[in-house]
Amino acid sequence: MKRFAILAIVIGMAMSVTAQDVESKYGVDSANCVTKLSVYREYYKQWEAAKFAPDAANGEMISAWREVFLTGPRASQYTYTNGEKILDYLIRQNPKDKDAYIDTICMLMDNRAKYFPTDPKTGASQVASIMGRKGMLIYTYNKNRYEEAYNVLKDAVALDPSQLQGAFIDAYFRATIDMVNNGKEEKMTIINVYQELSEVLDDNIKVQAEKEAQLHEARATAEESGDAEAIAGFDKQIEKNEKSILNYKGVKNNLDNLFQPYASCDDLVKVFAAKMAETPDDVNLLKRITTILDKKECTDSKLFLDASKKLYEMEPSPEAAYNIGVKLFKEGKNGEAARYFEEATSAENNDRVFRAYRNLAYCYLNTNSFGKCRDAARRAASVDPTSGEPYIVIGMAYAASANSLSDSKFGGKEAYWVAVDKLMKARTLDPSVANRASELIRSYSQHFPSMETIFFNDYAEGQSYTVGGWINETTTIRPAK
Repeated sequence: MKRFAILAIVIGMAMSVTAQDVESKYGVDSANCVTKLSVYREYYKQWEAAKFAPDAANGEMISAWREVFLTGPRASQYTYTNGEKILDYLIRQNPKDKDAYIDTICMLMDNRAKYFPTDPKTGASQVASIMGRKGMLIYTYNKNRYEEAYNVLKDAVALDPSQLQGAFIDAYFRATIDMVNNGKEEKMTIINVYQELSEVLDDNIKVQAEKEAQLHEARATAEESGDAEAIAGFDKQIEKNEKSILNYKGVKNNLDNLFQPYASCDDLVKVFAAKMAETPDDVNLLKRITTILDKKECTDSKLFLDASKKLYEMEPSPEAAYNIGVKLFKEGKNGEAARYFEEATSAENNDRVFRAYRNLAYCYLNTNSFGKCRDAARRAASVDPTSGEPYIVIGMAYAASANSLSDSKFGGKEAYWVAVDKLMKARTLDPSVANRASELIRSYSQHFPSMETIFFNDYAEGQSYTVGGWINETTTIRPAK
């Protein structure tokens, strides 16, 4: 009886959606709305304090919340955010009736977008974010409603992709795959949406990276003035920002994993070759072909070279130059590739800029231009502060230049100290390169000066030491073990 009573409340909401113009914040009967608002909030606070335990939920809370939602939709944005928790509870308690509750969630999100199109705290538009959340919740609660979720999320991306959280993007791509697997979209849709969402994530990561750089500058200023309170505040913001970047990167990894079954080089080349044959002068298609084949490391194909050359002819750009550079780099033509990667560093896509600087660093490493290598790697690190690969390149450059320091006290072996320093930083910073960094650390550590050599040069283990030459970095003395 209790389950059916609760269901009746929710269905009653769906049947009683008010279409009236609300005259005030609390509706026509403001006294009643304010009373119900107070009642539901008090019960909600108690439920929240109990960590939303099912047995702490209260029927009167649900009834009062419903009354506020129907009669005073402008009363508070919390009516909608709290409503999500209430409806989540109802779905979990009554899974057989989840579709009725999902319909209510849809109405909840639509009304939130209608009455609170901008964030009351910041004044910024939030409609795309609300619609993104709506699509994500539909898909989360019922995967069989994937088509509905797909259309809602597609519209949200079209409204403003910058507002989409990682969870919304993940749900959109999963729903897209369901559409293709069920014959409601062609396979090319997966490729198009993958590229679109990858660019959204790259842009969001770029924004967060720029924000982090600004926060570090502000923190440095606060540190100079000795403002401990401000420093602590900036540390919290930096930590939050870093978590946001890692979250977006995690979603990117998920997208790559989900895309993998549809992204073998043979499959991609087959699909893209057919499309290119249809519209060989479609610049957007050429960009899509070269971008995705590069991401999936299918750059050995003739299609990649053809599309890259065609794109560069039709629309010379940093992006097109990057693709030519990749092909030349694969062929071992480091000097020629470097020129194209230099041009590519002015690209608008943040991920592409990072890759251009990273590849440029490898080109210089392969031609023993170690100073230029470090400079390019440092620029890559500034574009993506969370990546460890630039430090791996610098570490390799330091190790490779050991012979150029052979006239030093340690015969150039001190270069391996600073090389390992960079590799340790890479391993700590970026789990995705940890194994590679660890292998190089083990290899380079064997080349450290012996304890005997350290002793006869009047130094001791753990002592500070500045490596000279072009490296010019201070490190810690360690013996080979």
